[in-house]
Amino acid sequence: MTRREKRKTLEWEYKKRDMIKLQLRFRVILVATIAVIIVFGIMGYALMGMYKDAILNVYAAQQDNYVQLVVDQINLQDDRTDESIISDIIDTLDSGNTHYWTLAKSGNMLFVKNVTETNKYQGAIMEDFFDTATADKFVEELNVNRAAHDIIKMNGQRYVVSGAVFEYNRNEYSLCLLTDETVILDNNDFLSTRIALYIYVIFIMLLLLLAAMVAEAMVMRREEDNNMLKGRLELQNQHINRLELEAKQRDSFNTRYNAYNESLLGEFAKRLDERGLDKAVLVRIDYTSVEDAKKFLIRAATTLDETVIRFKNDTGRVSLIMTCFDEKMAVDTIARFEIDSRVNVVMEDVAAGKESISEAYEKMYEEEM
Repeated sequence: MTRREKRKTLEWEYKKRDMIKLQLRFRVILVATIAVIIVFGIMGYALMGMYKDAILNVYAAQQDNYVQLVVDQINLQDDRTDESIISDIIDTLDSGNTHYWTLAKSGNMLFVKNVTETNKYQGAIMEDFFDTATADKFVEELNVNRAAHDIIKMNGQRYVVSGAVFEYNRNEYSLCLLTDETVILDNNDFLSTRIALYIYVIFIMLLLLLAAMVAEAMVMRREEDNNMLKGRLELQNQHINRLELEAKQRDSFNTRYNAYNESLLGEFAKRLDERGLDKAVLVRIDYTSVEDAKKFLIRAATTLDETVIRFKNDTGRVSLIMTCFDEKMAVDTIARFEIDSRVNVVMEDVAAGKESISEAYEKMYEEEM
C-alpha cells in the first residue's frame, strides 16, 4: 500500500469514527429533546385542564347566584304545599338537554326538570339519581339557605352543580342545578380560543423540536469539519514527525553537524584506507580549553562541509580528517578560523608523505599510542 493510500485509509477511519460519535450524540440529544417536549406537552395539558376548571368555577359562582335567588324567592312564599312550590317556582326555571333542576325532601326526590319535564321521581331516593361518590358528598354537605357549588361526575359526564337547602313548613328541601360542562366549554368563543391555544402550544413544541434538530445538525456539520481538519492536522503532524525523525537520523551521520569522539579516529582512518582514499590531510588542534574547542566546532558547522570529519576529546583537543585536501588547501581553510598563535596546530598531508591515512594518524598520535 502506497503512502497516499495509507493516508486516505487513515482519513476514512478518522471520519468514520467521528461520524459514529456524532450520530450517537445526535440521537441522545434528539431523544432528550423529544422527552422535554413530551414533558412540556403534559404540563401544557395539565395547565389547560386547570384553565378549564377555572372557567367552570367562574361559571359555577354565577350559577350559585341564580340558585340563591331561587331559594330566596321560595323563602318569601306564603304557606303552600309541595305541589304549589313546584308549580309556582320550579315550573318557571330554565331547563334543557344540558340543564337539570332537582328538588328533594328528606332524601326523597320530588321533582327533576329538564327537557322532558316529569314527576316520575316522586318517592325515589336521591342516591338513585346522584349515583356517584362526588355527587353524594356534594348533596350531604349542602348548606341551609346558602348556595354552594362543585364539579361532579355522573353517568360518565361531568357537571357543574350548585345547590342549597331551604326550610319550608318545618321540612328541609334540597334544590340543585346541574349544568353539563360541554355547555360552558363548547361555547363558540371559548372553544375557538381553546383550539387556538392548543394549536399555539403544538406549534411551539414543533418549533422547539425543529430548532433543536437544525441547531444540532449545524453543530454536527461544524464538528465534522473540525474533526476532518483535526484528522488532517494529525496526519500532517505524523508526516512532519516522520520527516524530522528521518532528518535527525540523516544528520546523525552527517559529518557537518557531528563531532565524533577522538577514540574513533583510528577506525575512520582504517575505513577510508579501505575505500582507497589517498588524498587527505590530518589536522590536530591542541586547545587547552573545552570552551574554545566548542566554539571552533560550532563555527566549523557553517564553514566546513561534509568532506571534513571532526573529532574531539575531553581535554579540548580537536582533530580533523580533511578528505580530498592537500596541505595548502588545509592551511588556507584553517587560517579562516583565526586560531590563536599560542594554540598548537599540527598537520599531516597523506599524499605528500606517500603514506596511508592510518599511517599518518599513527605518526601524528605516536606519543599517545
